Amino acid sequence: MSDNVMYDSPTEFLHDVASSGGACVAQSVIPTDNGTYRCACSCEQWQITTTTRDEGLHQARIHTGNAT
Repeated sequence: MSDNVMYDSPTEFLHDVASSGGACVAQSVIPTDNGTYRCACSCEQWQITTTTRDEGLHQARIHTGNAT
């Protein structure tokens, strides 16, 4: 992965995530049909459900140690 993920193509990014070996390189916050958000990490050790997108993003930052 390059120093800035914004310069990677989606294919490069997904390849890097798949080969990360369980590292916390990508988190997702995906809306569900019932109005909640499913949040997960590429490390496969963290998955939660939140009621708002902002809370999901905040919890992802806490998970990776990037919360302010």
